[in-house]
Amino acid sequence: MKLLILLALASISWAQNFQISLVNENMIGIVGGLRSMSAIISLPPCDLTRETVQVTVVNSTGQGPPQPSFTMPACRNRRDLINLVSTFGGIFHTLNLGYQVEMLEPSTLYNVSYRAGSRASNVLQFTTMSPVDYASVDTGFGRSGAMVVITVLLVIAMVALIIAFIVVLVLSK
Repeated sequence: MKLLILLALASISWAQNFQISLVNENMIGIVGGLRSMSAIISLPPCDLTRETVQVTVVNSTGQGPPQPSFTMPACRNRRDLINLVSTFGGIFHTLNLGYQVEMLEPSTLYNVSYRAGSRASNVLQFTTMSPVDYASVDTGFGRSGAMVVITVLLVIAMVALIIAFIVVLVLSK
């Protein structure tokens, strides 16, 4: 009887919903988890391995861009999803970022959710960013002016060292 109760409790906990969120770009070192035409959403939990995950995107008009479903891979090896691979000293490090929702419109409110089998995620609400007009980007010297000054000073120091080296060679003969 106790085993039956434990199995019933386990099946109830198995069917619980799971939480998703936008990927926190500050922690993973990418440019941004939210862009003007796409967003990176965290992946479902590892216990949904080999489940087909359906992605639903809805905007304020009730329709959103269709997103392909994906099979949740094993947590140790998530392929076909956004990941960063870096090599340091011959060691490969893979950082799994999440699922990229694409084909979004700039400055639009979206609701995104996952469904995998009998489990569903929370509805994640976000607004895409407005793109910046390239003509409004400041191309002045601002911070690069200091680099010009440092470069000039280093060139002057190098010329002085070369002249000093030539003088030492001439005087030593």
